[in-house]
Amino acid sequence: MEHQAITLALHLLNAMIDHARRELPNECCGVLIGQQGVFERVIPVTSIHPAPDSYFMSPEEQVEIFTELGEGSGSLLGIYHSHPKGPSDPSGMDISLAFHPDAVYFIISLKNKKQPEVRAFRIVKQEVHEIAIIEAG
Repeated sequence: MEHQAITLALHLLNAMIDHARRELPNECCGVLIGQQGVFERVIPVTSIHPAPDSYFMSPEEQVEIFTELGEGSGSLLGIYHSHPKGPSDPSGMDISLAFHPDAVYFIISLKNKKQPEVRAFRIVKQEVHEIAIIEAG
């Protein structure tokens, strides 16, 4: 299912950016949960191998999140991570590790720390399609 644009509440966008800033100089990572295509929550996830050019989500935290989702508290709608010094384009590693074809992948670039850039992508079978983000109050 392809979407040309998604709507994301400004407080969710800011939560991802704040998380990215807190983790500097390393990459941050997390997920977005919602229902029926509506993003409702940002859940920061610990990177168990913190580094400025990669992340590895805590398996224990992932199990907790998917257990909660299995109990009917929403669906995984998005996955995010930051690029502390790089562009907001998916890297080769980002593309090869995109295992959730229904998720929107968000990349937060802190290359310009005063004006972070957040972009969204659908990555399916290593094909990348950018999705416009429409900010909602």
